[in-house]
Amino acid sequence: MEKTYNSFFSILLLSGFFVFFDLDGQVMSDIEISNIGIPFLDSMLGGGFLSNSIVVISYQPGTKIRQFGVQMGLKKYEEKLHTIIVTFHYSIKEFIDWVKVSLTNPELYKKIMGTRPIGSLSVIDCFSIAEGDEDSKIGDVHNVSNPFNVDNLLSVMAKVRENIPKDTRVYWVFYDLTNMSIGVPENDLVKFCRRAFRYYKQQGDLAFYYLNEKAHTDMFFAKLYQLSDVFIKLLAEETPRGLENCVQVIKGVFPFESKKVFFEINENGEIQVVTNKLDIKSSMPAKSLSTVGYFESGKDLEYSKVIRTGIPMLDSLLGGGILSNSIVVVSHQYGVRFLEPSIQMFQNQFGEKTHIILFNFHFPSQEYEPRLKMLLERSEVHKSPEKSLSYGNVSVIDCFNTPQSETDTQEGYVYYPANPFDVDRLISAMTRVRNDISESKSVFWIFYSLTDMSIGIPEDELIKFCRRAFRYHKHCGDLALYALTEQAHSERFRAKLYQLSDVFIKIVGEDKPEGIETSLQVLKGSFYFNSKKTRYQLDEKSQIQFVED
Repeated sequence: MEKTYNSFFSILLLSGFFVFFDLDGQVMSDIEISNIGIPFLDSMLGGGFLSNSIVVISYQPGTKIRQFGVQMGLKKYEEKLHTIIVTFHYSIKEFIDWVKVSLTNPELYKKIMGTRPIGSLSVIDCFSIAEGDEDSKIGDVHNVSNPFNVDNLLSVMAKVRENIPKDTRVYWVFYDLTNMSIGVPENDLVKFCRRAFRYYKQQGDLAFYYLNEKAHTDMFFAKLYQLSDVFIKLLAEETPRGLENCVQVIKGVFPFESKKVFFEINENGEIQVVTNKLDIKSSMPAKSLSTVGYFESGKDLEYSKVIRTGIPMLDSLLGGGILSNSIVVVSHQYGVRFLEPSIQMFQNQFGEKTHIILFNFHFPSQEYEPRLKMLLERSEVHKSPEKSLSYGNVSVIDCFNTPQSETDTQEGYVYYPANPFDVDRLISAMTRVRNDISESKSVFWIFYSLTDMSIGIPEDELIKFCRRAFRYHKHCGDLALYALTEQAHSERFRAKLYQLSDVFIKIVGEDKPEGIETSLQVLKGSFYFNSKKTRYQLDEKSQIQFVED
């Protein structure tokens, strides 16, 4: 009898679908066998997964998660499934933009986006939070008034799902849980996942969830593994060539292989298996981009400029540059001179058309002028008077010299928050300074340094401050540079900061017999980036000189 039952089960499995019955014996839905569309990964998954699976993609900092995620979703777009994207990190404009850049092939982008039926894409935008207390909807974009209220977010997700025809298959993309965890405690986040995953199963939907492995505790990671049907890890192994990306399946619906498979993204944005690790290319050709278009149905195209550092090697490592509204985080180690290379990286932003807002937690006001004068003279940033920081193009938020009163004060271009370790007070001061700047100028924020701020604020509060500040910069379309000393923060903090940033640059200081050897490594970029650890030196003019291996 047992043998007959097993044979019947196998026939159902091989036929390509299951038929599920509810308690009344009525058919609930057909559950098909599905696959990702990437041959080697489908093979590792034992042939694929069920069409109502919960798939969790865990990745480490430095992996090419954007391009990998786009390729994983292409087959589902081609199948014309109704796609629901939940995004915490990007507004809908930015989300569509980096999808477009990740595909790299314009014809492929048109094929995927241009042939989709009207109304087959819904977006739950948890970045551009709805104003007021009510959720809002513009076209196919839903804004949540409080996305960090679990009940509220689940309610919006259910409303979006209910508006989709019952005979339509739905594909959820949740990008991503790590961003949500910055506003929701891990225990509540696990409960949210349990409720959301059950809801998908009831509807017969497919769901892909993303999270940054290093930003969560082992217990959270294990519980999410338990709740999922398929669990895929993207790993980054550091070598002299840079970060080698590999993929590993650690849970599947069918018998799976858990070996690590190395991969690279080729020039067409496609995933390419690397059979020999020595074959991994260390760089991606820089794109000749001048502007990147945003797609939004029914509206004119808007454009975000691509900023180049002017240092050929660094621009190449960054895949051509960065977008003008990027959040750039520079993490440096002990013994590294941080200010000079940072000023040179952004030397094109020191001009009469840019207003600089400088945060200071570390220096008394008397040190501003001699420090800036020495740095600017040595780095030769201002070759003409209008490029200096003394022609009305700078504001300072002084968090060192706090006023004696309980109210914020201002003296000329210097603003003094009464309590710089009160996050609300500091955000208010930032808004006040930003509002005083002419609309004709672009704004460049320099926050030196998050490590100083962390001495008075717990890490959990500091990461929430970063979430709010980064959203504000993006809302204003500003460029921002934030710095921190790597060893002064936990790995979880750094991983979450990596998550919130657009560009993450690591400056490494290695102690050698002849002194400290400095290297620069890009762990995250606006476009295709090269994660090769590249040695450099500062010459007598504090200019970055890359050293050939």
